[in-house]
Amino acid sequence: MPAFLALVVLWLLALAQVGPNPPQRSHLEGATLWHTVAPGETLFSLARRYGTTVEELARLNGLKDPSRIRAGQVLRVRPGVEVALPRGSLVYFPPIQGRAFALWVEGYTWGYAEFLGVRYPLVPGEKGLWALLAVGALVEPKGYPLRLVLEGEESLLTLEVAPGGYRRETLALTPSLEELLKDPGLRAEREKVVGACPREGPLTFSRFLKPLEGGRITSAFGTRRRYGTLLTSYHEGLDFAAPLGTPVRAVAGGVVVLSERLRVRGEAVVLSHGMGLCTGYWHLSERRMRVGERVKGGQVIGLLGSTGLSTGPHLHLEVRLFGIPVDPAPFFQGLPLP
Repeated sequence: MPAFLALVVLWLLALAQVGPNPPQRSHLEGATLWHTVAPGETLFSLARRYGTTVEELARLNGLKDPSRIRAGQVLRVRPGVEVALPRGSLVYFPPIQGRAFALWVEGYTWGYAEFLGVRYPLVPGEKGLWALLAVGALVEPKGYPLRLVLEGEESLLTLEVAPGGYRRETLALTPSLEELLKDPGLRAEREKVVGACPREGPLTFSRFLKPLEGGRITSAFGTRRRYGTLLTSYHEGLDFAAPLGTPVRAVAGGVVVLSERLRVRGEAVVLSHGMGLCTGYWHLSERRMRVGERVKGGQVIGLLGSTGLSTGPHLHLEVRLFGIPVDPAPFFQGLPLP
């Protein structure tokens, strides 16, 4: 084989190993996050991704007509906060109820962050150390301490959690579904789901893929819910309505860490994607994955159903970061990776 053809083959093999993840479209300059607009993106979708509003994005970028943005345009999307540290700096984006948020640390080689009672290891990235942190949907909007331990040095600062602006809804349940909510085994089921997700390993994706074709979102994350006459809680995922038997696909590559029938979640599959982040797929009619299998993004893992605590055919997609449910919606736009 000529040398040129050999090089071409090696190049194609390298591309095949990289995988289907899309290119990163956000970048950090100082304490400001910028985004390069992709075809089909709008200010509304960018506002949902970065936890802000259309009005604020228009103000930051001096846009007179928020409906007119173009592919390739570079927009200022999040004015981050930069804090000086003894031997470097910290950059973070103000946290919001029910969302994951990123922080970056420069000038150190190892460390961890503690926030809202959870310890997150800081992992190497292109611009230093970074981590994804979670804010629960029921966390009261106010200031909370962030503790950084970096190569033995400790730094403390306060992060203000902003409200998520969640709506309310009431679900009418049949007597049999109300009885299901009284099951004393519900706590054990939740602990099984949380315990199945490992907290180590590199992140395996940069953007979520669609979990099914033709579905529509019928209930957003964080919605305050009243279940019949029994209790009030909040919705821990995104609900997609679609015909019974619709193929359900993995939103990202990962490893199957749970695949079984559960009382409330019905036929359930959980995938681990690294860094303590897992996705759950509830109420399936059929599971097609076994624990330990490696899954590619877009691979069919089961069929849509209405098993467990369900009032009709739908997929409940859940994202947990270190065991804490966070809004899946921003992950479909991408991650603010370093």
